[in-house]
Amino acid sequence: MAVMPLRLFINRHDANSQSDKILVAFVLLCLCVAHSAFAQISGNVTVVTEYRYRGVSLSEGDPEGQLSLGYDNAAGWYAGGLVSGVRLYDLNTEQFIVYGGYTKSLFSGLSIDGGVSNTTFRRASDYNYNEAYIGVTSDRYSARLYYSPSYFYQNARTLYGELNVPYTITDNVQLLAHIGLLHHLTDNDSTETDLSTRYDYRIGLNTRVSDWNFQIALVGLQKKSNIYEQYVDRHLHTWLLSTSYSF
Repeated sequence: MAVMPLRLFINRHDANSQSDKILVAFVLLCLCVAHSAFAQISGNVTVVTEYRYRGVSLSEGDPEGQLSLGYDNAAGWYAGGLVSGVRLYDLNTEQFIVYGGYTKSLFSGLSIDGGVSNTTFRRASDYNYNEAYIGVTSDRYSARLYYSPSYFYQNARTLYGELNVPYTITDNVQLLAHIGLLHHLTDNDSTETDLSTRYDYRIGLNTRVSDWNFQIALVGLQKKSNIYEQYVDRHLHTWLLSTSYSF
């Protein structure tokens, strides 16, 4: 895993623009390294009936279009990004996620990886945040732990852990299960808080037909304490449909 300057993950308000530049530079470096070592690029275009990110609605119940790209090489370096339409209160805008990192195979289908990501909202910079992550992947599951110094408009240090488990029913049909846990380390005044925690989940069925994927999923979010208090009147559990084309 690449070593990032420590000040990148100290305080977003002290070095937000510089941190973003460092993250973008790191992703570009991953792209350059990947390009020089037999890299491959992939992507997909997706339409969702509602955009939910870690259980939270970022489209207020409306459909959205998304584009994602990934770039990796045999040496283990990778980078990529996603752009999606979002709606934050009455503002229609876009979310941009860029990430870069390194993965290493160990044994028996097991691999580990680590990297950084930057999430940016056009015309809504107060929602921007950075994360560093580490993870492990096997043939049966994948798990990651993310750390953010100032998460999603809350000016609080957070940890987010997730576990994803796919189950193959047939060659073209998979059952997908996800559970995530967001944990606050500090409150908005950067002091120790009551360690507020909330979970999100996703259970879905994915069908692949050539380069097309069709998915139906039940997505849910726990409302607890002051986490995502702006969503108190929204549906916390809902069914989603998505269609994507891979290239």
